[in-house]
Amino acid sequence: MDRDERHDRSERAERLTRYLNELQERIDPRSLELLMRLLRELSTSPAVRGGTYELGMGPEEKELFTPALQAELLVLFGLLTSQDERVVVDLGDTPHAKGMKVLVPQERAGDPDFLHRHKQRVAAEAEQREQDRREVEAIARASGMEP
Repeated sequence: MDRDERHDRSERAERLTRYLNELQERIDPRSLELLMRLLRELSTSPAVRGGTYELGMGPEEKELFTPALQAELLVLFGLLTSQDERVVVDLGDTPHAKGMKVLVPQERAGDPDFLHRHKQRVAAEAEQREQDRREVEAIARASGMEP
């Protein structure tokens, strides 16, 4: 790792620490605990490399995971993984996601073509995951197993 890389990592770590300290003052401990668990989960997921990832949460956690908390998770994830400034953008509803939010480079946040393509890609990936889930369930049922 060269000097510039160490500097970039150090700067990102400092920004993340400052944001976490601020967040600790703004949200309740249960929500912060959920955010930290989800951030750890995300940091080892395909989302790190630009993929999508479905978070695992129980009913109580889903209730805590409000749109505002979702946006905070995206901000934290961006601080953890990105060297450039990222912002949360609401892409609206799709058949598989209500109020879909994504993290995009700040300079692309106002580009409607970019956002439309991004929404289409994420929606297509969600549709593929849903098709895969249905196929696995059908195979399980055909094999005499409960999905």
